[in-house]
Amino acid sequence: MTGSGALYSGGVKVDRQEQDDARRERIARAAFELFARSGLDAISAQDIAQAAFVSRTNLYRYYPSKIHMLLAHFEKAVQASRDDATERLRAGANPQQVWDKVTARMADLGVRYRHLVGAVGQAVLGASPIEARPAPQRAPGVPGDGMRTALTLAAMVEPVLLAMQNQGRLRPEANINMLSVLLVDAFILALLHGGHRDQRDVLRDWQDRFSLLMHGALAPGTSLRDLSHDKLDTP
Repeated sequence: MTGSGALYSGGVKVDRQEQDDARRERIARAAFELFARSGLDAISAQDIAQAAFVSRTNLYRYYPSKIHMLLAHFEKAVQASRDDATERLRAGANPQQVWDKVTARMADLGVRYRHLVGAVGQAVLGASPIEARPAPQRAPGVPGDGMRTALTLAAMVEPVLLAMQNQGRLRPEANINMLSVLLVDAFILALLHGGHRDQRDVLRDWQDRFSLLMHGALAPGTSLRDLSHDKLDTP
């Protein structure tokens, strides 16, 4: 072992940080697969440790609780959606079409894993991104990962709204960060309390909330009709 934390195995240099990152991801993935089948409460730390091929001691070294594991996996999915949206916007895609794709994917996940939405929603809503900037503060009893996930969700929405603003559809003085946070909170509340049956129900509810929140941010001469779209036909 060297002072830099590198390991040598069979003459091959292995970075300790890479090993830790791989183990952390394996734990989060194994935990989510168990949660998806049986729910958060039915799965024990020992179940996760066995599925991830680590000891319970190592399990808690990487994640202090099951909700931290769930948020880690969820955040990875959100980041993938953000990367895809950003890439599509850079390629010149219509912001509204990008928005449709992002919300359709998140609505699908919300319905498919509705038994996990409560845990994620409570952690995210309990950590207000608005109050967190520029110096994040952890709300009592809320995992720090809840704050990070909340900020990741808002960051997923920001590029799309910014593209709409650059097109002149939103007021130039509109606070895109604040609007992103409000939309994320509204959409999570819809998942928690909407009683949706399927993805179409989620998207219909989200469309209503989107229209309401966006109304005050519209540029002069722009109507909600200009931002209208039929989310129900989104694949």
